[in-house]
Amino acid sequence: MYHVYNRGNRKKRIFYNEADYEVFLGLLQRYQWKFKISVVGYCLMVNHYHLLIKLGEKTHVSKFMQGLGISYTLYINKRYRLVGHVFQGRYQVKEIIGNASTRRIIEYFRNNPVKDGMVRDPIHYRWMQIQSDMI
Repeated sequence: MYHVYNRGNRKKRIFYNEADYEVFLGLLQRYQWKFKISVVGYCLMVNHYHLLIKLGEKTHVSKFMQGLGISYTLYINKRYRLVGHVFQGRYQVKEIIGNASTRRIIEYFRNNPVKDGMVRDPIHYRWMQIQSDMI
């Protein structure tokens, strides 16, 4: 399992409206199938995202993230007539080992929208999902 995350260039927005979140989730689904990666959870914030992924055999996080990042950047730049980087450099990735570490990451995901004042209870945050067997 891996915790993968990135934020907007200069800490700026990467999601401007609901359609952007939906496009990102569609791309996430597309690349998860293509690269045989299981997205166990995600938390999409206004200027950054967190993913919890499980790799299949003979899969690499780099190709998955390259496809996701490039596709989303092309979408944002075309939709809003922008140029350049959407993300602040390369994504970050940390291997998650053991149940205790997995639980800490899930709790971190759940607290993110609460901490940023977007919701009082994480159950009400629309842009976060964690597989029920992981909770």
